[in-house]
Amino acid sequence: VIDFTLGEPHLSHETYSVIKESLEKRMLSQHIGYSNFYGVMELRENVANFCSQQYQQNYDPENEMIITTGCSESLSAVLMSLINPFDEVIILEPAFSLYQSIVTLCGGTVVTYNLHQTNMRLHASKLNELISPKTKGIIINSPNNPSGHVLSEEDLSVIYECVKDKSIFVISDEVYRDLVFDNNKYVSISAFDSLRDQLFIINGFSKTFAMTGWRVGYVLGPKQYMKKIGIVHQNLVACTSTISQYACIEALKNTQLTTIMVQYYKRNRDYVYEQLKPYVEDIIYPQGAFYLYFKPLNNQQSSLEYCKKLLLDKKVALVPSLAFESEDSGYVRLSYCCDFETLKEGIIRIQKFQKII
Repeated sequence: VIDFTLGEPHLSHETYSVIKESLEKRMLSQHIGYSNFYGVMELRENVANFCSQQYQQNYDPENEMIITTGCSESLSAVLMSLINPFDEVIILEPAFSLYQSIVTLCGGTVVTYNLHQTNMRLHASKLNELISPKTKGIIINSPNNPSGHVLSEEDLSVIYECVKDKSIFVISDEVYRDLVFDNNKYVSISAFDSLRDQLFIINGFSKTFAMTGWRVGYVLGPKQYMKKIGIVHQNLVACTSTISQYACIEALKNTQLTTIMVQYYKRNRDYVYEQLKPYVEDIIYPQGAFYLYFKPLNNQQSSLEYCKKLLLDKKVALVPSLAFESEDSGYVRLSYCCDFETLKEGIIRIQKFQKII
């Protein structure tokens, strides 16, 4: 089976080959025990410097940052500390399925903004219609999983104008922010300085440095909320793996790894987009991340049934739209963060499948 389901960067060996020697020295010379539950201070300081230099995001590593066990735990800790039963959280669909799961787990209610209906753009009138006295937050993800769509500065301005005078938090999942193609300018909603006391930024090492198995993320946010988030984090995991945190310290010294990934996955993006374009009814052009979200041509069944049949007939695995949307839109997600030869073989199989349905 050719598996195009996971967002698992295949270049993880590049990262390990670069950090291996220095990491081994750390493991031999330093105590490997529990870290401070906020994270190893050296890593927090390095992340703060990285965010300041690369993103112009300035946060105090002692009081405005927590190192977490992956970005999923960042999201869990933030939402569990903010959401009360019956609070509403707006999610821009299509979206990473974990957002809805965590909000529901907290007893909150998910309210969806369907980007398909507005051509992947945000309209102030539609967003304002979704905001109610119960609205507690809005979750955004750019570049987007599953589509690779990047929110424009205009889109972010719509969000800002809709929430700036309200007690509504913005949770910005920026885990793919360094994987942007075609010299597109990535803009974070953190550029709106006056939103700082309402904003939580989620990021990590899984995608930027191909370190999915090390399980390290971080959350940046206002000091007045971080203690409560830290308590949730401590009760969820105690602390993030100390060895993994040391590995991330070394990875931050090697930002060229991200450049290698962007070049490789841009090539994959260009190939898969051009090869599948004749076989789709609709396709979202990926500006970043490493996913292609498309609606297969001539498909008369649900996206789930399409994926099942493709898997059985051609041994290719994709993800149906129900993993990312509240209703089946007919789209499927293909993850192209694999080696090029595997990608080519998988696309040939999909093309053959499309010719017989």
